[in-house]
Amino acid sequence: MLDLNSMNQMQLDAIREIGNIGAGHAATALSEMLGCMVEIDIPKAELISIYNLNSYYDEPDATYAAVFATSDNDKPFNFMLLIKEADVSKIVGMLVAKQFGMQMDASSMPGEMMESALGEIGNILLGSFLTSVNGLLGLSSGISTPSITHDTLASILSFVSAMFGQYGDLALVTKSQLNVRPEGQEHAEAIDANILLASEPDALEMLLKTLGIV
Repeated sequence: MLDLNSMNQMQLDAIREIGNIGAGHAATALSEMLGCMVEIDIPKAELISIYNLNSYYDEPDATYAAVFATSDNDKPFNFMLLIKEADVSKIVGMLVAKQFGMQMDASSMPGEMMESALGEIGNILLGSFLTSVNGLLGLSSGISTPSITHDTLASILSFVSAMFGQYGDLALVTKSQLNVRPEGQEHAEAIDANILLASEPDALEMLLKTLGIV
């Protein structure tokens, strides 16, 4: 089974590049979904211990929305999208403007509408990330219906460690900033979007073998 101490630099770089490619695919999908320009900064992708997530992120007391989903193949990949609550309102408002052609203050939307829109966004972003992994592995796996929770970052990461820890102690984490500029708007909206991938114990090894570096 792979662990951080046994992986060489080439393997670590390959895993990070998978995170970069996945984040890029997610940004492209979001651009198509919102019908506007989405630029992504150079994603920071790291392979870290699932139990050290708290030290990787800032602002443990900040409130976030977390969207969870998993692939449906034999060796599933488990995904989580983390978005700050303030940024949730921004991106949901943009989605509503695109789909219904109307501007609406997302904070005034009914809770069910907000959750539905957030689930759709998570499904697109995480599904696009999975598509990039599928392409590397030659798979055609799908992704589950997303589930959503809202809590402090510390509480979410504590839950993630307990839930994903059963699959192994490694997680591929991407941190990136999306700059979204709706049509007709002069300035872009900055949105922090973080995607975490935690796999079955042998799934990352399978991925590295497919890439020919194990």
